[in-house]
Amino acid sequence: MAIEQLDKKGTAYLQGIQGLNYLGKMSGFKKPMNILKSYLKSNGKRKTLYLKFDEGKIDEVLKGVYQIKINPSDKNFLNDLRDELEDNGEDIDKSKTKPGQTITFKSGFQLYLSGRPLRNVIDESGNAVGSKTPTNDQQEDGFIINLKEGKMLENLVINKKIGFPFGKDWYNSFTRSFDAFTSKLIKKTDLSKYEFYRDSDPKKLDMLNDITDPDILPSSKDNWNPADVWAVKISKKDDLEKKIDALYTERKKNKNVSIERINKFIENQLKDKNLIGISLKQVIGNSAKVDKITKDAKYINSVKFLGFKKKMDYDVLKTYFDIHVKMSCIKNDSLDYLFRFRPRAASDAKTNNGEGRLSGSGPADGAIDKKNVLSVLLPNADDITSEKYGKSKTINEALNFLVASNKKKYEGLQKWANKGKYKFLNISNLDKKADDKDIRRGLLNLNYAYLIDTYRDQKELYKKFYLAAKKVNEFSSIHYKISG
Repeated sequence: MAIEQLDKKGTAYLQGIQGLNYLGKMSGFKKPMNILKSYLKSNGKRKTLYLKFDEGKIDEVLKGVYQIKINPSDKNFLNDLRDELEDNGEDIDKSKTKPGQTITFKSGFQLYLSGRPLRNVIDESGNAVGSKTPTNDQQEDGFIINLKEGKMLENLVINKKIGFPFGKDWYNSFTRSFDAFTSKLIKKTDLSKYEFYRDSDPKKLDMLNDITDPDILPSSKDNWNPADVWAVKISKKDDLEKKIDALYTERKKNKNVSIERINKFIENQLKDKNLIGISLKQVIGNSAKVDKITKDAKYINSVKFLGFKKKMDYDVLKTYFDIHVKMSCIKNDSLDYLFRFRPRAASDAKTNNGEGRLSGSGPADGAIDKKNVLSVLLPNADDITSEKYGKSKTINEALNFLVASNKKKYEGLQKWANKGKYKFLNISNLDKKADDKDIRRGLLNLNYAYLIDTYRDQKELYKKFYLAAKKVNEFSSIHYKISG
């Protein structure tokens, strides 16, 4: 679709690869656009990027820089893109940057968070359309509305009811998820016996707000149960309300009351089809599958760490490191899996976080629970960020300073970093000059890599990482997951 066919009044946008390719052809932008294209090659979030231009004139520079909007607004995605670009030599123009909202690079472009619907969009296929990326709430409501209606609605009807122009990709996802739901969980003829609620809706039933209240949970709600949708059997609402109120009151008064009492209640209600939690993932394949996610002993015992895949070439000043492994479980004899560790707030770098995903394309399974997994397996791993390392200009200089001030605590890290043999990394640039921010972040990542590499029971470590990313923690509750 030619740019001239758009409405010439106001602004317009090139989506995803269209915008990255166009800007990449301009002088000075080939390198940063190639960085983004490589990083987002198999990431569906690429479609949330929109290159802005004015009145069909793509060569017009807006406000002195080219602007790439992230829509819908996603601060974590913005920070991930910032880190990737910085890692590869793109410098930030701090005078034109507002952290958490706008990041401007000296090469002449800007990443900008945007939450408003966009008009005059040329999508990745070259078609002139409206913005096609719904918010998480809209995605979930677009599925739930069909359950409430008891049938699969037409695309235009869903769009009208939700107030968003879902494209073919999302309509296919809704249809396949609906088919899987009604064939595996609740029959289409029985949908009228249930009420359906989005978990993120604060106006959902009080009893659902109570059972997901962080004050009674051992970790975040999603680490306990990542359900996006709750199905409540209408004839059992009063009984559920009384039982949940008793459990909530008991746990609220005394945190020593085991979370297992609540988990057993959730398990029994799911078994009886009175209260069912469902986690949703966009279905991009030809069909959806329904998995029961449970911490049953058979599944947990089946999870095995089989060894490492290719080592990551790790520049110690990079914002993250990856661990490529082979795992197996009751459903897969062998699967390639990746754990990524990075400080979420790269500018502060005071604590590290981990997540797990299948190698290659697709969304992450989830974060590795910080409180109940990382901090237990790797206690005090973040303490290194509070240490002083003088005027050190390299990681090695900082390690020398740390060992001189506390030999017992940091000699092991220094020896490991300089030995040159590591299980899952090839480390470089220990002697490369860097600023204080990069050194602090590098020390934090290096300390985590050291503690993971030298952990005494590697099989148990990666098993716990994997189960945590899959939301099968010791305290997790049962739920279903629809994906494909």
